[in-house]
Amino acid sequence: MRHALPRVDELRLLDLHVHVGPEYLQRRYTAQALIDEGRREGFGAVMKNHFQPTTAWVSQAVSADDKVRFAGAIVLNAAVGGVDDHAIRSLLSGWKRDVRAADPERGGAVVWMPTLSTEAHLNLYNRREMPEAWGVKGKYSRLVPIGRGYRLDEGDEPSMAALGRMLRALAENDLTLATGHLDASETVALVKRAHAAGIRRIVMTHPLFQATNQALDTLVRLWHDYGAYSELAFVNIAMDHLSYEQYVDVVRAVGAEGVVLTTDLGQVMNMKVADGWREYMTELGKRGIKDDEITRMAVLNPHRILYGRELAARA
Repeated sequence: MRHALPRVDELRLLDLHVHVGPEYLQRRYTAQALIDEGRREGFGAVMKNHFQPTTAWVSQAVSADDKVRFAGAIVLNAAVGGVDDHAIRSLLSGWKRDVRAADPERGGAVVWMPTLSTEAHLNLYNRREMPEAWGVKGKYSRLVPIGRGYRLDEGDEPSMAALGRMLRALAENDLTLATGHLDASETVALVKRAHAAGIRRIVMTHPLFQATNQALDTLVRLWHDYGAYSELAFVNIAMDHLSYEQYVDVVRAVGAEGVVLTTDLGQVMNMKVADGWREYMTELGKRGIKDDEITRMAVLNPHRILYGRELAARA
């Protein structure tokens, strides 16, 4: 049976983590296909691609009368030159609905720290950027030597200077930061630096995933001290052997105010986003997560994270 997705007045469900192609990985969606489904089913989405910014695709596919919101993003992998302010310029360059406009849009886009390019990720997948189980031919997945992946090394002055430039550009343009596939200690260091740079909308990317692997008490502390949200992604349960019970523990410890639900779907072998949401909400409900908590984590928190002050009164 199909169920309507949650909403609050005119605000619809907003999935902050959906993969779109084209890229080396096989994907279920183009930007247009995801927008078509979102309009039909009543959800918006932030579109993620591991190899290139998605802002241009999104800006040219949305409509002024859309009732659901769609946004672009960039992942600071090696493919876009890594972590520096030049990547923010790349993101912003395509964030124009009117190609004749002199200025890009402000805000409403996500910057992910590296994912496939981090040491933590490469160590998990035998130094390969992408396992073939993800739907990619082996010849397209680079083998990266030990030590050549990205690390947030606070003793590396050039790397820290580049990170500082990126964070300043992110703050100046009112963007949202996601922590990517940094390991547990690197994530903590990033959250502290981002907060010191004035960034107030930080999402810890699926922190129970094997590469990121945060302790529960750390998630609580980073929410209370720095306002960093914990992302609980549906796909990690199916593909990475996490459990709903672990997710419930995070919601109960951190509180629904500090958690955001996403699907992280878009893989060609997995279900559609709308179907993923229905299963996700049903299973959380069976385990005692209330409807108003799901609405907070799937509608209100994502809008606050992506749009900040604009929707603060509602969220």
